[in-house]
Amino acid sequence: MLRVSTLSFVLLFLHSFAFTQFSVKKSKELDLSLFKSKDYQFSVLVYDLEANSYLHYNDSLINNSYTPASTFKIANTIIGLENGVIDSANFLMKWDGIKRENTKWNADQTLNEAFRNSTLWYFQRLAKQIGPDKMQAGLELLNYGNKTIGDSIDQFWLNGTLKISMQDQVGFLTNIIKRKYKLNPSTYDCLLQIMKYNLSYQYVVYCKSGWGEQGSEDIGWLVGMLIKNGKQYAFSTLITTNDYKKFDLATLRYKISKAVFDGLN
Repeated sequence: MLRVSTLSFVLLFLHSFAFTQFSVKKSKELDLSLFKSKDYQFSVLVYDLEANSYLHYNDSLINNSYTPASTFKIANTIIGLENGVIDSANFLMKWDGIKRENTKWNADQTLNEAFRNSTLWYFQRLAKQIGPDKMQAGLELLNYGNKTIGDSIDQFWLNGTLKISMQDQVGFLTNIIKRKYKLNPSTYDCLLQIMKYNLSYQYVVYCKSGWGEQGSEDIGWLVGMLIKNGKQYAFSTLITTNDYKKFDLATLRYKISKAVFDGLN
C-alpha cells in the first residue's frame, strides 16, 4: 500500500531548491520503495492544486532536463490547433504508404488516433506544417522547457535539442488545468478529449507517455493531469535506465503512477 509521510521542517528546507515553480505550503514524500531496483532510477512529482502542495519520490531527478520524447505531442497539438494547422480531434492525415515497425502507424490517422498510438509521422508532419517560426513562438508562449528547436523541425523533441525537467512538465500541465495560457477554449477542450486515458474507474486521468534516448540512457515518461474526489493534480513520472531490456519500461511507468494515484485521498 502506498504510504505518505510528512517531511520534517529541516528536510523540507533542504529539499526546497527542487520545488521553486510554485509557492509551496507543504511537501510530502511518497513511499514507493516497492518499485526500487538496481536496473533503473525513477522519480515522481505530483502537484495538488487545491492544497498547493507537492508529493514526490526521489527528488534527485526532478530538476534535471531530459528529452521530452512523445510527451511533446501535448505541446505540438496545442501549437498546431492555435495556428489552424489542425482543427479538431478528428483532423485526418493520410498515411504516406511507408510501412513502419509499429503497425498501428501504417494507416490514415485522426489526431485522436495519432495521439493515442503516439504516431510519429503524424506529429512530424504537423511540426513541418507549423514551421520553425510559429513553433518557436508556441514554445515561448508555453514557456516549454529550454524552448530550443535547433535546425531540425521534425526531430528537435527527439534528438536532445529540446529538453524539459519534471518540474517544468508539472508547471506546464498545471497551467493547462488552470487554463492560464491565452488559448482558444476549443484548444483546451480538444486537448482534454485526446489525452483522456482509462486507468481506473476511481479517477479521471489525462496523460501522455514518452520514451526517448539521452546519451547512454533510455528515458521513460508519463505526464499528465488527474481528477480524483473532486481534487485536481498535475503529475510527472520519469524512469531512467542503462538497460531497458531487463524490465518492462513501458508498463512500469503506468504501474508506478497508478500506485501513486490509488494512494491519493
